[in-house]
Amino acid sequence: MRVGIGVSIELDYIKAAKEAVEKAKISINAPNIDFALLFTTLEFSHPLVLQTTARLIGPIPLLGASSTSIISSLGPLRHGLMLILFSLGEGAYFNAACVKDIAVKTAFAAGEELGEKLLYGCKDVHRNLSVVFSSTDTAGSSNLVTGMQEKLGSSFPLVGGSLPKAAEHQENSVYCGSELLNDAACGILWGGKLNFGLGIEHGWQPLGKPRQITRAGLDTVNEIDGVAAVNLYKEYFAKEIPELKRELKRISVFYPLGIAVSEKKEYLLRSVSSIKNDGSLIFRGETPEGRSIRLMISSKEACLSSARQAAQTAMNNLRGKKVKFALVLNSSSRYALLGRLAGQEIKIVQAALGEEVPLAGIYTSAEQAPLASTNYSNLGKSYFHNNSIVVLAIAE
Repeated sequence: MRVGIGVSIELDYIKAAKEAVEKAKISINAPNIDFALLFTTLEFSHPLVLQTTARLIGPIPLLGASSTSIISSLGPLRHGLMLILFSLGEGAYFNAACVKDIAVKTAFAAGEELGEKLLYGCKDVHRNLSVVFSSTDTAGSSNLVTGMQEKLGSSFPLVGGSLPKAAEHQENSVYCGSELLNDAACGILWGGKLNFGLGIEHGWQPLGKPRQITRAGLDTVNEIDGVAAVNLYKEYFAKEIPELKRELKRISVFYPLGIAVSEKKEYLLRSVSSIKNDGSLIFRGETPEGRSIRLMISSKEACLSSARQAAQTAMNNLRGKKVKFALVLNSSSRYALLGRLAGQEIKIVQAALGEEVPLAGIYTSAEQAPLASTNYSNLGKSYFHNNSIVVLAIAE
């Protein structure tokens, strides 16, 4: 396997695309290119970028996404685009697909459709891993993963990222060929001779006593311990709903809910996306009724430490195999928490992987991956995460 990365911060769309393609081709130095990933910041999410890139790389699958920031080996990039070219080794296979109009189909049905499309191209091949990017942000959007698992298998390793909200009247998009898509998802299914190591961590710790979700539906929690869900935050901050709404961004980043996972000392994080006047809380991801929860808190130091641990876990799971490429899906909440230290987080990941390892990724609103406790030989069900960093290291 060979991987080449090209980055451009040119202001002109066409110049930027041309520069990224040229750099990526020089970097990969391979006669045949199998597929490409394209990550851009919002201002480069433009048809001209996709059309130019697709024309220059030729008739190969092109997938990707836009985000508030993209991730390179040098750290977060708030303006620019990144092209990653892949030349797979002998015996490695893949299939790429996309699904549109998720809100109309429902996230679960769209996930089933995407899973079916991905399987179609890898029918007689040992399948290893799927990577998916989604732009949907509707209620129940976490069911996209559940739908895919109906087709790929409940324990099939699936890694993905949902795109963060952009500025008002602007949306981040997924890319499929020369198409720029909203309310859509695209994915890759890898098979054959491919090895990977995965690490996911969040660095948030429980705060206060355990509580229980007593009334909820989809992404909305109506009651916690039999009273309005917002009381959890009203009591902790000693503030009423109007004040909490004004501080929603800070609360979402620093004080998510942690949903206890079985008997393990692990928590799936859920960030508050809105507060209703009736005291209900809307979260990014499913919040099942009856589950035990805790209020969570983190710090810059804990956040950086969790990034190091995620990268090290990915390396350990590869068992000494040489890393050819690393994909990093990192929560935008972590970016907000770390502030000026966001670049240090990426340097920590790069150092753990090896300075020579090609690294690329995006900031996300939610991440999809198995739990941190699962091991390499039995990755288990993938979950919908908030405030987490996912490090996927790929080897031959």
